[in-house]
Amino acid sequence: MRPPIWSWAALIAVTVTSTLPAEEVSDLVAPGAEVKKVVGDCKFTEGPAYSPKGYLLFSDIPNSRIVKVDADGTVSDFLKPSGAANGLAFDAVGNLYVCQGGDRKVIRIGAQDGKLEPLCASYDGKPINSPNDLALDGHGGLYFTDPRYGGDSKIEQPCMGVYYIDSAGKTTRVIEDRERPNGILVSIDRKTLYVAEPNKRELWSYEITAPGKLGSGKLIFTGDANLDGGGPDGMALDEHGRIYTTYNSVVVLKPNGELIGRIPVPEHPANCKFGGPDGKTLYITARTSLYSLGMNVTGAPLVSTGPRPAPQVGLRERRNAGFRGPARLTQDKKGAAEITEVTIEDIKLKVPTTWKQKPPSNKLRLAQFLIPPAEGDEFATELVISSFPGGGGGVNQNLTRWTNQFAEDGRKVKITSGESPQGKYVLHDVQGTYLYTAGGPFAGGKPEPRPNHRSISVVLTIENKGNYFLRMTGSQKAVDAATKAFRAAFDADESKEKPYEI
Repeated sequence: MRPPIWSWAALIAVTVTSTLPAEEVSDLVAPGAEVKKVVGDCKFTEGPAYSPKGYLLFSDIPNSRIVKVDADGTVSDFLKPSGAANGLAFDAVGNLYVCQGGDRKVIRIGAQDGKLEPLCASYDGKPINSPNDLALDGHGGLYFTDPRYGGDSKIEQPCMGVYYIDSAGKTTRVIEDRERPNGILVSIDRKTLYVAEPNKRELWSYEITAPGKLGSGKLIFTGDANLDGGGPDGMALDEHGRIYTTYNSVVVLKPNGELIGRIPVPEHPANCKFGGPDGKTLYITARTSLYSLGMNVTGAPLVSTGPRPAPQVGLRERRNAGFRGPARLTQDKKGAAEITEVTIEDIKLKVPTTWKQKPPSNKLRLAQFLIPPAEGDEFATELVISSFPGGGGGVNQNLTRWTNQFAEDGRKVKITSGESPQGKYVLHDVQGTYLYTAGGPFAGGKPEPRPNHRSISVVLTIENKGNYFLRMTGSQKAVDAATKAFRAAFDADESKEKPYEI
């Protein structure tokens, strides 16, 4: 019988007391910390990755979805279908790199515009097997493993290999002699590549002599057949380069492969990564669940950026691999942007197809869209639609709140009222330095000043239904470009609007 979850922290101490007295797992785990379930009821979890924007993603492979866990614990679908996504990795900008095992591609999802762009789907003119896990190398490139699991063992490649995508998007195969490579890491100093060989319970290291260039492999750890079973699978690094790798438990190793100890988990773990606001939470994906454990150490820092798609790769994948790419601006013969109609409870919006609809990131939102960025944008521009019981506190209270979310110095505010076919509305337009708060305006915390921003917000009153709130916030250039389409989305007529005073 498996012991209850509350007892796993005690098991940690028991498991590792005899391991390397100078450095034990009990020294790495935060005092009193327990392995806690964060999300359950999945089919098979993998690929945890913590965003620099303060949320966690992980893959639920059989359900073909990437799951998002916000700082407040809200769980939502980030991408569905996900192409049976497996390994995930963020760079410091917030771009997401994804191994789509089902679609047999490695892709990048842009931090600002949410565009899905292919990085690799073939090698030597043949489809890759099933990309599994990946690691950014700190030189603008990434390594990924390409095994194959499941009943369909036919592969077009001559081996289950390890590949490197350089900063310009060119792919080369760098390891061919592993039986079935799985988890992969690049060391803190960027000089060593770690590759998991689960068929043999082995962890291998390779000297990185230059980006995408490796020395001969060296076996540095073999799991105990009884204690560890099969593995390793996914892996993580802490700030000192220690390796956290998944067998029957999370096995902790020194950078040279010397065993430190084991962290028991209620379910068989598949992968792990550090995250949390201070970087001191170890997130563990284990079969049907996501778990967390407070730590005394922080995770390895994110690298600055990863590869961009090679132009010829992007075009080829769209033609030959059925790539479901981002919506792009298309025009009819009269030059009008393509529009799609979206129904959100009691309102209908006519939005450009370039406004990419995303799953709501928290329970307060009914819908949200990513707006095309302006050149040089550092932060995303989004449109959020929400509605609250009782009218959301009243029109004037919301207008005042929206004003106060911009710094007073240099702030410009314009408020007007009008009437569209759907109902009366009040429009609030403010420009200046946006006081961004992670997790939303109600999350608290220290605001982050973002200059040269603009927000257009609308309270749209639907008769006998209540108030709906439409808010577009982002860089001034991006919002300027989208303002006309924003009004057109709910059939507003700017020429008929009148000044409104609080």
